[in-house]
Amino acid sequence: MINLLKMDFHRFFSNKLMYLLILIFMAFQIFGTFMQKQYEQPELPVSSLNGSAYIQIVLAQAPLWILIYIAVFTVYFYMSEYNSGFYKNYLSLPNARRNTVFSKIIILGLFTGLMFISLMIADLIGRGLFFNNTSIGDWGYFSRLIMGQFLLHWAAAVLVLCMTIMIKNTITCIIIGILLSLNVFGMIIGSIEALISDTDLASYLLINTAMTIKDFAKLSDVSHVIAVGLVYLLGFGAVAFFYKQREDLK
Repeated sequence: MINLLKMDFHRFFSNKLMYLLILIFMAFQIFGTFMQKQYEQPELPVSSLNGSAYIQIVLAQAPLWILIYIAVFTVYFYMSEYNSGFYKNYLSLPNARRNTVFSKIIILGLFTGLMFISLMIADLIGRGLFFNNTSIGDWGYFSRLIMGQFLLHWAAAVLVLCMTIMIKNTITCIIIGILLSLNVFGMIIGSIEALISDTDLASYLLINTAMTIKDFAKLSDVSHVIAVGLVYLLGFGAVAFFYKQREDLK
C-alpha cells in the first residue's frame, strides 16, 4: 500500500500536465473576473461581493470549469498508467487492486485540494486587480463553503475515476466529465422529475448540489452538502473497488 502511494505521489508531483492545468485554470479564472467587471450589471454588483459570495456565483455557473480540469486530470492520470502497461507489474500482488484504487482516490483528493487553493488565489488576485476588493467575509462561513465544495468535487473526481476504470477510453471519459460540468444529466433528470412528480430528489444529485448556491450558515444546507458528498464519494469509490477487483488483467 505504502509503495503504491509513493509511486503515485512521485507520478503526481513529476506530472507536467498537473502544473499546466493549474496555471491555465488560474489564468482563465483571473480573466473571468476581468470579464465580470466589464459586463457587471447594476442589479448584481459582483465587484462589491466578498470572497464567499463571489466564489459561490462562479461555481453556480455552467459549465463548472473547475470540474473540467479535475476530470481531465483524473482521466489522464489513470489512463497514462493503464496505457503504458505498468500496472501489470503490481496488479497480481495481494490487495494491489484495492490499494491502487485507494491510492488514486487519495491523489485525486490532493489535486482537488490544489485546484481549490488555486481558485482562492486566482479569486484574490482577480478581485484585487479588477474589483479593488479582497474581502473574504466571515472566515467560518468561507471555510465551510470551501470544505463543502472540496468534498463535492472530490466525489465528482471519484465518479469520473470510476467511469474511467470501467470504460478505459480517454476521449469518452473526458466527454463524460465535460457533460458532468455542464450538468446535462442533472438538468434532464430534474426536468423529468418536474413533469411527473412534486418531489425534489434532483436536488440530491452531486452536480446539482455543487452548482446550487447554499447558505453555509444553516446547518440544514451544510448537512445536505456533506451527506451528498460522502454518499457519492463512498458509493462510487466502492463501485471502483468492486470493478477493479474483477477486472481482467490484459
